[in-house]
Amino acid sequence: MAYVPLILRSDRALERPAATSLANLSGRFAVPRQTKITVGQRFGRLVTLERHSEKYKRTHWTCQCDCGNKIRAENSNLMRANTLSCGCWQRHQAIKAHLTHGESYQRSKKQKCSREYSSWNSMLDRCINTKNPAYPHYGGRGITICKRWFNSYEDFLADMGRCPSGLTLDRIDNDGNYEASNCRWASYKVQANNRRSTPATKRM
Repeated sequence: MAYVPLILRSDRALERPAATSLANLSGRFAVPRQTKITVGQRFGRLVTLERHSEKYKRTHWTCQCDCGNKIRAENSNLMRANTLSCGCWQRHQAIKAHLTHGESYQRSKKQKCSREYSSWNSMLDRCINTKNPAYPHYGGRGITICKRWFNSYEDFLADMGRCPSGLTLDRIDNDGNYEASNCRWASYKVQANNRRSTPATKRM
């Protein structure tokens, strides 16, 4: 039997890992990002209520949707923005595709949507669509739409009425939600004075 010499490293060498070991590992294995969801966190129309974690199973969250429904969603789907509502948003999109009020854009008739419908649709997009550039200032910071308006353009129009010339949709309280008691048709000047960045003394 051949003699195999035993080579001992110094204490310093044992404490210091090889320089290439971490690089090799990172190249061969995908290192997951550290993700953590807390109670009360918002994802689109959903707000997390309770965490469910069982051994050998994926973590789930009980979530409250803005429409009032409760669902159970996977942790990973929330983090990846795959689940942003209980399903009401998809239903809403399907309803919009078959609107009968005649105020949406109709390519076959070369008809443009009304100003009121455009305001309603833009309001929804700012609060729901995470890809909208304005989302961080609306849905991203917790601004929601009342159930009555979210589910019906007709109800929005009944509460707000027709938009006067030169005005657009504005929230009276910039930290409040989109609902009849907090919305008005206002000029750009009034809205500029009502922004969060405008000092309170200047608004008066």
